[in-house]
Amino acid sequence: MYFVKNYSYSPSIIEENDRKTILKSNYPCEFKESSKIVLYKYNANSNKTLLFIHGLGTNNLKYLKWFPEQFAKNGYNAAMMILPYHFERTPEGYKSGELFLSTTKNEVLRSRFEHSIVDALTSINYLKNTFSNNIYLMGFSFGGFVSLMSAAINNEIKGLSLAVTGGNFYYITWKSFVTKTLRVQYEENKECNPKRCYEIHQKYDEYINSLSNSNIEIDKAPMPCFEYDPSTFAKFIKSPTINFRALFDIFIPKKSTMDLYNRLQCKKELYSIPSGHLTSYLFKKRIFNKTITFFNNI
Repeated sequence: MYFVKNYSYSPSIIEENDRKTILKSNYPCEFKESSKIVLYKYNANSNKTLLFIHGLGTNNLKYLKWFPEQFAKNGYNAAMMILPYHFERTPEGYKSGELFLSTTKNEVLRSRFEHSIVDALTSINYLKNTFSNNIYLMGFSFGGFVSLMSAAINNEIKGLSLAVTGGNFYYITWKSFVTKTLRVQYEENKECNPKRCYEIHQKYDEYINSLSNSNIEIDKAPMPCFEYDPSTFAKFIKSPTINFRALFDIFIPKKSTMDLYNRLQCKKELYSIPSGHLTSYLFKKRIFNKTITFFNNI
């Protein structure tokens, strides 16, 4: 069995108007709220289309819409996909994004990641059918994880922009402020600890080197989280990629960002922003201008 296989090439449209489309998710989901993909659209009547994927959290949707809106004003059709278990896709009784941080069970976490990527790939196929084949991806924070892995699987993506994101779960799990909840759970249930995680990650490069393509076979890695780590997919990216790291980021540690960036073997650029993770939004114009210039010159 392989990671991410059941996305739709001909997405089923549940509801559609000029600004919003709701698609059927091909990923089997126990929560009805996340069985539908929500896309906010911005039509520029262009032959270039950008899909924007937001990060984890409950308060970032409104301001992150700024990015697809700006792309539409500058000659790109654009859409923002709502991640599973977020905003209007949040199951009753949960907070937006909570289901990504509420368990340490690898099979559940892998399913959450897989659901996100399946929905992104389904959305890409919808956008290709609706607008054009020239698809660009931009992901912010956790949305960067999803964008990168989607681009590794769909190598027709024309360009990729990754903002304040990274890879290598050793750094993300044990060195990030935002994953404190997971660390407490790991320590309580004895599933993992920093020493054990570090030791197993000594086999990470060997595992990545053994992979010949992005069809990742599940339950074969020395550690299950290797199979859905963005850094695992980095070497399979063909799309020219622009990266932004926040110098004072306590959510995505510097070593995580650089691990991902250094594993990219495509045309790439890296820019530093003098901000923290959340305050990187203050530099949204710089991120946007650098990204659209990069895309326009591919």
